[in-house]
Amino acid sequence: MKSAARMVENSRNRCPSVNLIASGLILLVCCVLQTTNAGQLHKNLKHYETLHADQLTHRITKRGAKPSSHPFNTIKEVEFKVLGRNFRLILHPHKDVLHSNFRAYSVDGSGAESIVHLDHDNFLRGRVFGEVHSQVNAHLENGILTASVFLPDETYHIEPSWRHLDHLSDRHMIAYKASDIKFSWDQVDAVGGEMGGVPKTCGYVKEGLELEANDDEDNGDDGDEEEDGERPDPDDIPSVWTAATVSAAELKSRKKRQADQYEYTPTKTRCPLLLVADYRFFQEMGGSNTKTTINYLISLIDRVHKIYNDTIWQDRTDQEGFKGMGFVIKKIVVHSEPTRVRGGEAHYNMVREKWDVRNLLEVFSREYSHKDFCLAHLFTDLKFEGGIL
Repeated sequence: MKSAARMVENSRNRCPSVNLIASGLILLVCCVLQTTNAGQLHKNLKHYETLHADQLTHRITKRGAKPSSHPFNTIKEVEFKVLGRNFRLILHPHKDVLHSNFRAYSVDGSGAESIVHLDHDNFLRGRVFGEVHSQVNAHLENGILTASVFLPDETYHIEPSWRHLDHLSDRHMIAYKASDIKFSWDQVDAVGGEMGGVPKTCGYVKEGLELEANDDEDNGDDGDEEEDGERPDPDDIPSVWTAATVSAAELKSRKKRQADQYEYTPTKTRCPLLLVADYRFFQEMGGSNTKTTINYLISLIDRVHKIYNDTIWQDRTDQEGFKGMGFVIKKIVVHSEPTRVRGGEAHYNMVREKWDVRNLLEVFSREYSHKDFCLAHLFTDLKFEGGIL
């Protein structure tokens, strides 16, 4: 299922051991999400249902007397019936996945940027009425709902239908269960198929990898200490991770535990992201609408953030581990048209039919200064060789 849910489930199933904590350098990641038509949708889903905007009832059940940034100042209720059950969602605005200095830009073919203003109140979080252990991440705009509903026994996804079903109006949505997604690596006939075998996850390039290799050769692999006999304090190493508030006493206690038991307790728990959508992604997944593209990316990262934030990270089973690691989106760039280049020049957003993953990401890495981000992610609609999704 080449959709937001597909990428999220891909992250959950294919990358359980990715250690974000050790990612002090920038990763440049490319991920492809493609649309499907009605004839192909059944190949990706065991079952799905459609939902029209008129089948949703939504109302504001609480509005504060004065405008406020408090998340519970406004509470919305959205109700609908699909997939054999009635959903009553109690929602409130949230900005947890957006950085305090979040900015979004649209870029034309000449490279000129223009800022895009978003209505943050359309991004919602909440629960299912009557379900104690439930969570909902949603986006609601013009009556169209994009949502993930997490229940103990199942996860439900709702998204606009136009990405997958051309014959329906743009007022329709599709709804499906996470358990009904058909993953290509679960299908025997995928091996040796169009994608060249079991698909890989997103391609990536780690900035400074060659420098690391040279340092290892110079310093040796025996783990000897620095010439002065002391290793640098990890807390003194510059980091792009967002800091959490930690008391001096707690930090001292953590250092002692680390020295005695080699435990790691993070003090910086949020990875600031740079998200870049090329013109192909803008056209196919964003419907040639800048705000739709931006909203899609935010909803996507919101789901991925939940997976990482809820994951308990531990090297050994006898350790307690830690959790609460996640993402914040600091900047989004959407290319509304191909970038015009001169002869001999290369740009990741230029018109070109075929790209090698590494070459594309190498070109992408030259365009931006990534010092303010721990992860830069390029979204495209290209199909790569070797089964890169």
